[in-house]
Amino acid sequence: MGGGSGVDRDGPATGRGAPAPPAEGVPWAAIGTPPAPTEVAAPDASRGAAALAGVARYAPVVVVLAAAVYGGLLRVWLLAHQPLFGDESVVGLMGQAIGSGHVNTFYWGQHYGGLEPYVVAAVLKAVHAGPVGLNGTPMLLAALAAVVVGAIVAEATGNGRLAALAGAAVWVWPYAAVWNSVREIGFRGAVLVCGLVLVLSALRIHRGRARAGSYFVLGLAGGLGWWASPEIVYFAVPTAVLLVAAWARLGERRGAEADPAPRRVAPVVLAGFGALLGALPWIYTNARTSFASLRPGSLPSSGGVGYAERLRVFFADVLPTQLGLRSVPGGAWVGGPTIGPLLYAVAVAAVVAAVAWALVGFGRTGRRGAPLLAASAGVVVFPFLYAAFPTSGAWLDGRYGVFLPPLLAVLGALAVAGPALDEVAAEQRAARERPVYWSKAARIRQLRGPRRQAVVGRWALIGASAFVVLAGATTVGAAHEGAAVPLGPQDFFVGWSDPDAAARHVVARMEAAHLRAAYGDYWTAYNLDFLAPGRLQVSPSPLDYDRWPAMAAAVAAAPHPAWLFFAPAKTAAAARAFNNPQPGPGRYTEASFEALLTAQHVPYRVVHLGVLDAVVPAHKFLLAANPPG
Repeated sequence: MGGGSGVDRDGPATGRGAPAPPAEGVPWAAIGTPPAPTEVAAPDASRGAAALAGVARYAPVVVVLAAAVYGGLLRVWLLAHQPLFGDESVVGLMGQAIGSGHVNTFYWGQHYGGLEPYVVAAVLKAVHAGPVGLNGTPMLLAALAAVVVGAIVAEATGNGRLAALAGAAVWVWPYAAVWNSVREIGFRGAVLVCGLVLVLSALRIHRGRARAGSYFVLGLAGGLGWWASPEIVYFAVPTAVLLVAAWARLGERRGAEADPAPRRVAPVVLAGFGALLGALPWIYTNARTSFASLRPGSLPSSGGVGYAERLRVFFADVLPTQLGLRSVPGGAWVGGPTIGPLLYAVAVAAVVAAVAWALVGFGRTGRRGAPLLAASAGVVVFPFLYAAFPTSGAWLDGRYGVFLPPLLAVLGALAVAGPALDEVAAEQRAARERPVYWSKAARIRQLRGPRRQAVVGRWALIGASAFVVLAGATTVGAAHEGAAVPLGPQDFFVGWSDPDAAARHVVARMEAAHLRAAYGDYWTAYNLDFLAPGRLQVSPSPLDYDRWPAMAAAVAAAPHPAWLFFAPAKTAAAARAFNNPQPGPGRYTEASFEALLTAQHVPYRVVHLGVLDAVVPAHKFLLAANPPG
């Protein structure tokens, strides 16, 4: 062999070109022939290399631990400072109904949005039956998503430190994802987990590490994700790339030349069975409704915002938000209106460079570099899929773009790790770069694993650690801009309270006044129902959007239902308490409603409930369709 070969320098080669295992008792660090005297580094250089190795080994650990603590504390702070609003309470009511045996397939009033309310029901029963349990559910799903992102990177690279950094990045970045992870909207947390599991299963299949369970989990995740929301399509693109790359060797077995056809059929059957099982609620309900989920108009209206405009909104507003450079809700720039756009330009250039580098790596390695192509494809097609959803023009709270950051984290990690290598190439590169391994076992798996691995160098780990720190810094800034989260630790733990105290006070005053049935608007009614399950009956008025017909019928049957309005002297406090600017049912104010009653000679009384007032007509009263003014 030539003397310049990395394999020759690393020791005697086996028939496969890999180094022979060490003799009994020889420490792992002593594998291979010591370098020639001319290659021995100077003492200062050795100390520098040792310092660099120490930084690469311990910086990821410190950064991951810090990110885990900060991401958890920030979410707890938001839970302690953000009151409920109507959409969240609907999911809570669904969870309560499911816990009582009244099952639902989709988010009330829609033909999509399933699965996650069942997770909510489990959390409400097992952990906390109030707002903490409700909005803590997406937080648990976000933590699970971060773990799956780490598993994807570990599967693709074999490097535990890089995998942990990728998961940590998803846990603390961007702020839009953190904020949405403590707002239970009904299904996006479940879609995110299902989509990432879908990609992880496809990656294992591509790498030849899949057993029967992986194919079943692949189908199950796809079926459950489809039941949860059509937005699972974001993860279908990288999954398809990996499965196409894996198809040619789907039936291979090492050392066997048997006909692969039967072994290609079995995985497809397993995946199909899993998909059928996961999507069964969707199939059952649609079979009974003439497939209403597939009809035009099953998704909410676009409000007149066309595809081209939604695509423009993505690049102008959504992308900087999902890169952590704009806050939610509202979109304030981190660093101000001058520095923020400059940082956005730099971030976009970094994403483009990562995509280009990943594609170059795929071009050099072919099919074994399919994870690079899959991550790139998922990021590149995301804007065009995003614009296809009719409601995606509403960007202010960032909810529609939360699936992008995990794809970006995976892309960045794979680009940093470089293209996957076969065993010989991995050993050659390892000899040159001396990468940092998680453990001796990780080195064995990386160099002698069943399929391709990537070699992650020290500088790559240091760079990834620096990125997580910068990502966390953008979240700190965006949280301060969007929710006034204190920057200093001395102020962070001051002023914590129950953010729903005002709404709970309304419940207590209604019960004390024996007001059991009432009309409110969408935002006040369902909050009160969730906070007082079974004790109050509050429904949106006939002029407001109704997601719970049974409750509307119960209030309509009550002899003297009250009407709830913002107390005139406390409108700002009421708006904060219910996350809602609407002062009363059908956009009526208390004053305009009382004027209407007076004009129609209907006696009434007013009961003060704190931030709300209850106007109780002497007999049943139908509200006019058009409020005055």
